[in-house]
Amino acid sequence: MKNQLVPAIGAAATAFVVVMCAGAMFLVTTFLFAFSGGQVRMVPVVGYGALAVIALTLVVAAAVWKIRSGTAAAQAAAIVTVAGWATAVLVEWLISFMLGAS
Repeated sequence: MKNQLVPAIGAAATAFVVVMCAGAMFLVTTFLFAFSGGQVRMVPVVGYGALAVIALTLVVAAAVWKIRSGTAAAQAAAIVTVAGWATAVLVEWLISFMLGAS
C-alpha cells in the first residue's frame, strides 16, 4: 500500500504546483493585457494562453513521469511552467499590440 501512495502524493503535489502557478499567472496576465489596457479583445487570448501552458506542463510532466520518475516529472513541470508562462506573457504582449494597444 505504501508503494502505491508515494506516486499519488507526488502527482498531487505536482498538480497543486501547476494549478497554483496557473491561477496566479492567469490573474496577472488578465490584469496586464485584458483590463489595464482596456482591451476586451484580449480576454480570449489570455484564456487560451493559460490553457496552452497548463496543457503543455501536464503533458511534459506525464511524459517525464512515464520515462523517468516522479521527482524528475516535478522538476520538469517546474521548468516548463516558468518557461511556458514567460513565453505566454511575451506572446500575449505581442498580440495585444497587433490588436491595437497603444
